[in-house]
Amino acid sequence: MIRKSFKRELLSAFIIVAILPLLISGIFLIRAFRSRISQNYEELALSSIKEAASELDSKFSIFKYDMTALSNDEVILEMLSKNTPHTGSRSYRILFTLTSDLRDYGDFTVYDIDGTALISTSSSESKKNMPTYFGILKDVESASNSIVIRRTQDYEDPSLIQIACAVRDKGSCIGYIVASLDADNISAILSNTTDSSSEVVILDRYWDMVYSNERAKNDNVAYTIRSRMMNGLDITSPGDSGIFFVREIGDSGLSIVLGKENIFTSDVTKTMTRVMLLMAAISFILCLIVAEIMSGYLTRPIGKLSKVMKRAESGDLSARVDTKRQDELGQLGRNYNKMAGELQKYMDLEIQKQKELDDRTIAMMQAQLNPHFLYNTLDTMKWTAKTRGVPEVATLASNLAIILRMAISGKKFVRLEEEIDLVKYYIEIQKIRFSGNFSFDIEVPLELEDCIVPKLILQPVVENAIVHGLKDKAGGQVFVNIYDNNNVLEIEVYDDGVGISDEDLYRIEHRDHREEEGHLGLSNVDTIIRLYFGDEYGIKAKRLEEGGSIVTVTLPLNRD
Repeated sequence: MIRKSFKRELLSAFIIVAILPLLISGIFLIRAFRSRISQNYEELALSSIKEAASELDSKFSIFKYDMTALSNDEVILEMLSKNTPHTGSRSYRILFTLTSDLRDYGDFTVYDIDGTALISTSSSESKKNMPTYFGILKDVESASNSIVIRRTQDYEDPSLIQIACAVRDKGSCIGYIVASLDADNISAILSNTTDSSSEVVILDRYWDMVYSNERAKNDNVAYTIRSRMMNGLDITSPGDSGIFFVREIGDSGLSIVLGKENIFTSDVTKTMTRVMLLMAAISFILCLIVAEIMSGYLTRPIGKLSKVMKRAESGDLSARVDTKRQDELGQLGRNYNKMAGELQKYMDLEIQKQKELDDRTIAMMQAQLNPHFLYNTLDTMKWTAKTRGVPEVATLASNLAIILRMAISGKKFVRLEEEIDLVKYYIEIQKIRFSGNFSFDIEVPLELEDCIVPKLILQPVVENAIVHGLKDKAGGQVFVNIYDNNNVLEIEVYDDGVGISDEDLYRIEHRDHREEEGHLGLSNVDTIIRLYFGDEYGIKAKRLEEGGSIVTVTLPLNRD
């Protein structure tokens, strides 16, 4: 179907060259772009969460260092062991001096053994005491480690994370130092490591939320992560709620979670696919338009040339291609016009030459008939006149005059009736010559007498039957039968003589006229008919089993 239309072939080529690579490259581009961006996105997220975890762990380490220094300070130990009033300026000075680098990230409070707050860097007076029978003070007193980090369990306390250190004197706990970090303190620590587009959440060891930034407040990140873990899913795989990265914060027992939106959501992928398909559709429409324009531009001159060539095939060499184009197609049209012109000149010249040749050949053939017959007739008249001196000479001369008059006339075609009369005149001459030793009869339908035939085509055949067929035979017979065989005029000349030889049959069948001695008339008649009507017409011969021969002349049945 494609190969039958140049337009469809051109469109298919455009689709293969333009649209197909666009679709394939678009699919691979989306995949590669998605993979590369996701990889970069993941690398940036991992770097960010690593930096955030490191920053928190670093600050927690500083908290631990400063709290350890406070727990070993003599003034703090004296205050807790001797229950020195906490309003003393020395204790405040030591507290503020040792925590100067961390006061922007948390508040420090010193508690006695009963959980009563003695001194604090916080200006808030909302809470003074902490229970010692549970909570972080209970944990730090019984822990082997001197410092404990955990989420704040008092929901009325604005702090989120507490770092507690037991103050010991001679192995006994005499008090506590507690650092409290609220949301603002944690945000300050993370301010240089995360951006506002990320969800930042801190979870405790039970995956309960400790801290979340503003972007994560409306999303239950802890629930989402727990659900994924319980379902055996990778929390770092992209999901409907985004992609999450988790990292532990040192040995604090806390974990930081960084949540990122999916860059390539299903909507983004669909949008990119729609854009790609839209580009493919636009390209397809452009291909249709260009294929239509280009095919028309290329095929119109070819169509014109094809029409002109069809006219030339039918014989009209005067048809020309009208083109003003300067490209190869225009050159092709001009070359065809030049070729057709030269061919027309050549054909006209060949036709003229062939016509002249045919006229000369026919004239020559007809001229060859006349002397041949004339010689025999004159020879007969001579011997008749010498031996008999009878009036038959007048008959011979009269008939000869009639035959010669037709032979030298300018007409090339005569009615069949005239050709038959000519044969009858010839038979009268031959009967005088051969003393009536043969009989002659002719049968022709009346409706065929007005048929048009070349002149002098019947007489040579009849002469051949008499001279060669009835040679050395007395009382022979010649019979002519003329009839219509499906618009083909057939003239059959029978004789009951010696029969035609094999050599003569071969020459007539193969139209070999190289050795024509004795049968010049048959050769001329066959040549004349073929020149006028074609090779399918002419003379055929056959030897009869009962003796004699039959020569058949065929030519078109024509009344014009």
